[in-house]
Amino acid sequence: MFTIARYEDASHRRGIGRVLEENGWERRYVAGQLAAIDDLTADGRPGVRGNVLVAVPEEPESPARGPVCGFVSVEFREWNRLGQLHGLAVAPGSKRRGVASALVLAAEEFVRDLSGRGLYADTPETNEAARHFYRALGYGLAYAMPDYYDDGLDGVTYLKLFSG
Repeated sequence: MFTIARYEDASHRRGIGRVLEENGWERRYVAGQLAAIDDLTADGRPGVRGNVLVAVPEEPESPARGPVCGFVSVEFREWNRLGQLHGLAVAPGSKRRGVASALVLAAEEFVRDLSGRGLYADTPETNEAARHFYRALGYGLAYAMPDYYDDGLDGVTYLKLFSG
């Protein structure tokens, strides 16, 4: 079991870094994601609101490992009233337990609370697991982005518009 909590402190940051490393992310991508989280949690950009949420085990393994089993970061832009998922990852030992779904639903709630009209996420075209995941949550394929990622890898964007 886990709880969704708002990102608060250095232990959450260390925990997110650990989750990314356990998922095989290269150091430069881990550093980039942590810098993006710093940016999203800082105040000061007019018309933009950021939020980072963490999934915390109800009984953490140990304080040294960091009390995070997953995270999501989302950026909301007032001008188009859309949110964008900037990061989503779950620790390998916590996958297939509803953590990612709960995190995305919490990100959707954040956007809805700001009178947002939808949320979108980018993923590599080759990431079939992510593509299936977003479709299962009601996201539709919005568009393709040729050469979006390193090494000429194409990206795809999934979008979910909220009704009424």
